[in-house]
Amino acid sequence: MAKTFTTGEVLTASDVNVNLATFMPMIPTSVAGDGVAYDTTTGLVTLTEATSASLNGVFTSTYSRYFIHYDFPTTSANVTINFRLRVTGSDANTAYDRQTLTALGSSATPSALNIQNASAFVLTTTTATRLHTGVLEVTRPATATPTLMRSESFATLNPATAASTTAYTTSGGLHRTATAYDGFTFNVSGGNASGTIKVLQVY
Repeated sequence: MAKTFTTGEVLTASDVNVNLATFMPMIPTSVAGDGVAYDTTTGLVTLTEATSASLNGVFTSTYSRYFIHYDFPTTSANVTINFRLRVTGSDANTAYDRQTLTALGSSATPSALNIQNASAFVLTTTTATRLHTGVLEVTRPATATPTLMRSESFATLNPATAASTTAYTTSGGLHRTATAYDGFTFNVSGGNASGTIKVLQVY
């Protein structure tokens, strides 16, 4: 329960940490990848024609749930954006399960996909150069338990002139391995992306 403050009351450091901490940005301890940089004050990570971006030190056992916001206004053709957990600078490349539902353009029937024991959690995939945006929710990544994930993404051409030029995807996922992770990698398979990534802790 949030604390109610009264006029003239002193706001302590503890009050700030407890009551104002929700949705605070997580500052990476380091990033990796060609064309990848970050702001040490805001935690905003910038990609410039990057094929992968690794963020280290953004997950801790203090918090159990995180939002990862990404915005890629520029991507090359035929890209698949993959998510992998990582710890001490190494990616986890196995044991990702995923259930996905995609609505493509004006199609009346969304397509469902179930993938077991994959090498990554796929956020979005397209067959043309598009703008991509989305949010990924990650639960308990920094504790030695399986990690749950949930994502929503949208990709579109500009302008979206045909029925097949937009795609909305929602996915749920599980990383089976009971390992505590401190970071993650966005891999842009088949091309590159330019834009931003930001991590917020929820609680």
